[in-house]
Amino acid sequence: MEAKYYPLEIEEKWSKVWSERALDKTNHKKSFSQVIPPPNVTGTLHMGHSFQYAIMDFYTRYHHMKGTNSYWQVGSDHAGIATQMVVENNLANEGKTKNDLGREKFLEEIWKWKDFSEDKITSQIKRLGCTVEWDKYRFTFDDEFCETVNKAFVELYRSGKIYRGYRLVNWDPILKTAVSDLEVVRQEKEGVIWHIDYPLVDSSEKVTVATTRPETMFGDMAVAVNPKDKRYQKFIGKYVELPFVGRKIPILSDEYVDMEFGTGCLKITPGHDFNDYEIGKKYALHQVSDTVEISEDTEKFEPINIFTDEAFTNDEVPKDFANLDRFKVRKVVLEKLKEQNLLAKEEKHVISVPRGERSNMVIEPRLSYQWYVKTKEMAAKANDAVNKKEVVFHPENWIKTYFNWMDNIQDWCISRQIWWGHRIPAWHDDEGNVYVGYDEKELREFYKLDDRKLTQDEDVLDTWFSSSLWPFGSLGWPEETTTFKTHFPTSLLVTGFDIIFFWVARMMMMSLEFTGKIPFKNVYVTGLIRDENGQKMSKSKGNIIDPLDLIYGIELDDLLKKRTSNLMQEGLAEKIERKTRKQFPNGIESYGSDAVRMTFFSLATHTRDISFELGRLKGYRNFCNKIWNAARFINNYPKEQEKFEAKNDADKWIEKEFNDVSKQITKNVEEYRLDFAMNEVYEFFWGKFCDKYIEDCKASGETANLHPMLKKILKLMHPFAPFITEEINEIIFKGSSLLDLSD
Repeated sequence: MEAKYYPLEIEEKWSKVWSERALDKTNHKKSFSQVIPPPNVTGTLHMGHSFQYAIMDFYTRYHHMKGTNSYWQVGSDHAGIATQMVVENNLANEGKTKNDLGREKFLEEIWKWKDFSEDKITSQIKRLGCTVEWDKYRFTFDDEFCETVNKAFVELYRSGKIYRGYRLVNWDPILKTAVSDLEVVRQEKEGVIWHIDYPLVDSSEKVTVATTRPETMFGDMAVAVNPKDKRYQKFIGKYVELPFVGRKIPILSDEYVDMEFGTGCLKITPGHDFNDYEIGKKYALHQVSDTVEISEDTEKFEPINIFTDEAFTNDEVPKDFANLDRFKVRKVVLEKLKEQNLLAKEEKHVISVPRGERSNMVIEPRLSYQWYVKTKEMAAKANDAVNKKEVVFHPENWIKTYFNWMDNIQDWCISRQIWWGHRIPAWHDDEGNVYVGYDEKELREFYKLDDRKLTQDEDVLDTWFSSSLWPFGSLGWPEETTTFKTHFPTSLLVTGFDIIFFWVARMMMMSLEFTGKIPFKNVYVTGLIRDENGQKMSKSKGNIIDPLDLIYGIELDDLLKKRTSNLMQEGLAEKIERKTRKQFPNGIESYGSDAVRMTFFSLATHTRDISFELGRLKGYRNFCNKIWNAARFINNYPKEQEKFEAKNDADKWIEKEFNDVSKQITKNVEEYRLDFAMNEVYEFFWGKFCDKYIEDCKASGETANLHPMLKKILKLMHPFAPFITEEINEIIFKGSSLLDLSD
């Protein structure tokens, strides 16, 4: 053995070996299976991916070594908006836009980027030592998966569970698309509440509304007060005249109104506020001539949209306010209100501003035609599976989070107004009719259409729609493949708590809908990896750490270049550079994969947030050196026997300690406490095997059991630190791979 441990050479060797062969399943009857949470092809893996993949690899190796047919499906996600934005940003650096290229050429650029990113991601997965099924690699936009997505959409539509509707959505004016709640980040900041006088119709009296968004007043359709508020009871049922517009809007009572907020009198703008939308729908607000009326028929509800897709005012507003950016129109509105003595008061107030996670633009609630999935029935089936413990969450407390969302689930907006994604399999004729089918030929036959002109819908599907099909689609569904029949439902899903709603719940709904089975039996919910200060790791914060940089190390200049290139927000580079120079004045050292893996396991607590500190990583690099040096020391002695046979008190003691720690680790692993298990490994090897047993053997000269005990320990430690244990096993024992040594 080499005098010094060189992890990079050893790890490169074994990662190549493991990437070129599948796990031996010859004599394995039971199945353990999992599908990889597919990483987005937006660049490289982040710390969260590597953290979860290390855990998944642990369980794959662990169950395989227990004599189980272990299967780990690998693949990647096309990641709609996220990937398109990366490519658009790359083009912007060249002074180009996607419109300069056109849809077809732009998509060609994205495919090039996909190949580039995918190569990086697969190399990272391999470098972590992941025992995935490389020959069965899937992509959410490959031909087979496209067929899966189309089939799911068509079946849901034809069963009445998908519809197209004109509703309020989160709208990003930069991306010009609807975005999910997951892609909206709320920022608390100091703002203003404006008190605006609305005069009563045919009266000298007025009511004063309180709002943080005076620019939306052109879309007002009512004023609401709490029925218990004595200040306004006499006004309920009367009308006010909307300033600048002249529209007569009713004063209605609703318990939703907080009497303590502002004036206790709210303007209701259903076309630009989600809460207002629900109130508007409840009272079926609709305009007849110059008056907004109330109805019991919710079908009459017709909100007013005052913004374009770029968040400029449209023709619904008076001429003096038309064709202005929403923040510019706010200034103009406030000036005009002051001129007419209608601005009663301004007061400071902390407001929550919704911003697009990727564009950093303020999100605008906006009405638009979108495609929706009816979710209530599917959610009920998924909830039933959890209640029956067919799906078990670890830790169990995440069940509450799951139910909080599922019990209040709304129809799911699945369409996006971008170019990169699964094109919605719907076609429109010139009369506005919509037809859904697998392709134009099939739908013409299905609907018995004539030769009328049909145009395919421009929208693409939300990435989460295709991702929700991943557990069964990646295994071959709708075909009854051997892989699907053997490994579905899967055994385990490892995922972060932040996507319980958006991915976990939807996978359960879709799986039960299309296969009649749960997608997985256990859900291991991990916390999120944060930086040493507890901050979320993101490109804009300049605190992202590439796992490969921890493995290989990286020079400061290269780290600065990586952190400051392709920033989507201006003015961040200088700040990020200062922060990076302070944190890593000499760059990042090389630690190797095993040290990174063991650090991840030690951090696999059941907490929400996990702070990643380099100090812990250094500790596990030292631990790897300790393992190597101990093995090297033992290798100096002759191998006297194959099996451990206790001959003295020291042997009996270490045998008992080994059996105890093995049982405890098994218990920890089965309870999804890899942090406890990792600590057990560390304490046993360093404190008991090295510091006591080896020293006792040296002192007594009775060293016959050193080799067999080391063999047992290497096997125990292998799922934690596969590279160093496999290398030591090959050098000293020259037999079968540790992976092939089943219990």
